[in-house]
Amino acid sequence: MGSITDVAGVRVGHVTLVEEEPVVRTGVTCVLPHVRDLLAEPVPAAVHVVNGYGKPVGLSQVGELGELEAPVLLTGTFGVGAAHEGALRELLARHPDLGRPATVNPVVLECNDGRLTDLRTLAVRPRHAVAAVTAARAADPGHRVEQGAVGAGAGMVAFGWKGGIGTSSTPVLDPDGRGRRTLGALVLTNMGRAQDLVLHGRRVGGPGTGGGPDPVDGSVVVLLATDAPLDSRQLGRLARRAQNGLARTGVPTAHGSGEFVLAWSTADPTGPARRDGPWLSAWFVAVADVVEEAVLASLRSAVTTSGRDGVRAYRCPHL
Repeated sequence: MGSITDVAGVRVGHVTLVEEEPVVRTGVTCVLPHVRDLLAEPVPAAVHVVNGYGKPVGLSQVGELGELEAPVLLTGTFGVGAAHEGALRELLARHPDLGRPATVNPVVLECNDGRLTDLRTLAVRPRHAVAAVTAARAADPGHRVEQGAVGAGAGMVAFGWKGGIGTSSTPVLDPDGRGRRTLGALVLTNMGRAQDLVLHGRRVGGPGTGGGPDPVDGSVVVLLATDAPLDSRQLGRLARRAQNGLARTGVPTAHGSGEFVLAWSTADPTGPARRDGPWLSAWFVAVADVVEEAVLASLRSAVTTSGRDGVRAYRCPHL
């Protein structure tokens, strides 16, 4: 079903970190919301928190102002600080006046990859975030996004199987025929037990079917991008429907899980807003579709990965 880069201007870059002594399976993924200078021209954006057990940076300002002004980075829980510093350093190099005294709001989102990687190594450093942002900026328009156990997804486990990065997109035609637009999703999956997994409406897991560690809790990050001219409030309505797509796959949203959704539009923010109406229903359906497919793509694209203490997370055999 395509990828988030089918939305014009969106680009993705990965840095994957793999070491054996000590065991490191982690990384950084950068998603550039738009090719234009976001400091000068931020994009309309919205945030939805399904369950807030997480350590994100930058979401409160996006929620308050309804706009996104910097790259979005995904990483492991203990890499948040380094990723934020790296994003700042990359922006400081591009904007000589930044910090004198104006500030900027990079967004960093995380999942805990400690089941496969040794968190105490603090393997993610600012230079890795700089490299991920640089890779995203250098990517070609509409480029193919590498998925699975790459970038921030290197150490993630979903539904007891190997998880990680997944992406998808779908065209959306307004019922009144006003135009054809694109909605894209990118997810970082690290949640659920084998018995939770649902594929296209059929529960396929069962106790003990998972090939890797099987925690009760876990997290998933959902990024939504569209070229439709939606304002921040309308994007918030889309973001809230992402939970429908997660539920289709069996995501349990447990006590200790963090489910965060960030949505933005690449359309001209100065254009006239369109009044809410039945035309939005097609978008709500599309959100559930692309989120479901992106979650499944993260499993489909992953490869069996060994981790610390001899743990192995196997590729899901159901996809």
